[in-house]
Amino acid sequence: MRRSLFLAICLSLFVPSQASSTDDLNIRGWVEHARVMPERLLMTAKLDSGARTTSIHAEILSAEEVKDLVLNGEIDDVADDTETGAQEMFNTSMVEGSAPDDPPAEEISPISDASISDFMSENITFRLTSRGGKEVIVTEPVVRWVSIRRRGGGAIVRPVVMMELCLAGLRVRGEVNLADRTGFNYPLLIGRNMLSDAGISIDSRQVFASKKACDEAD
Repeated sequence: MRRSLFLAICLSLFVPSQASSTDDLNIRGWVEHARVMPERLLMTAKLDSGARTTSIHAEILSAEEVKDLVLNGEIDDVADDTETGAQEMFNTSMVEGSAPDDPPAEEISPISDASISDFMSENITFRLTSRGGKEVIVTEPVVRWVSIRRRGGGAIVRPVVMMELCLAGLRVRGEVNLADRTGFNYPLLIGRNMLSDAGISIDSRQVFASKKACDEAD
């Protein structure tokens, strides 16, 4: 009896740990479809576990610029936003193109986490442009500001806002810093903050593993 109990205990030590299970992970490619909600702006997103935060290309607008755009009817909201043709676009514009994937690595440090300094706005208005050319103007509260230290010296300040995305069939909400990503392949860079919240594991052999940015119900 004692020997049987001893063997049972020893065998239990070799039972695989459930902590290493990947059942709760969502496997996606390193480039995927994403939609900015609720406007449903379609973008091509690079998933990068090496980036701490998520970043999106945005044009910061002054109050006068917003007024002029609205009065002149320059906001384009009729462009086609579909996922079709993404693979062809990826092959011609990104793989064979000369544009870099991302800016050089930069150190990001928070300026104000709990409160906004007097000289910094509590709300910010910016323009987003989809893959198909659709434009929207968005005003959001600033969660915090971050200082980006450049390699060559000096620093720039970026606002951080909360955004909800449909990312490769998954809904995720988190902090996104607004950046000028002109000249780079991907207008949207998904960092560890959103990858973790969405339970995404990146398969570097795949692109557009999910055919749609959103589930049909979204």
